[in-house]
Amino acid sequence: MMPLRDTTPTAATRRQRATAQPGPLAMLRGHGLTVKARSALLDCYATPDRTFLETAATHGLDRERLQDLWIDLFIQPSRR
Repeated sequence: MMPLRDTTPTAATRRQRATAQPGPLAMLRGHGLTVKARSALLDCYATPDRTFLETAATHGLDRERLQDLWIDLFIQPSRR
């Protein structure tokens, strides 16, 4: 039987995580998105195999609006 590896995060790994690229929830903060838009964007992030049209229809949004939000927030985020 193989011994279990200690997976407790050290201070160095916590610092790396803290300075890493922000996650999807952090990217959505401060943009004044509706609940539908936020939910659709998270759905796009979680299920990349679905098309924007499928996701937009599921959440009751326009495909073009969802795609524009995706590009603005995740592909070309503004530098603050």
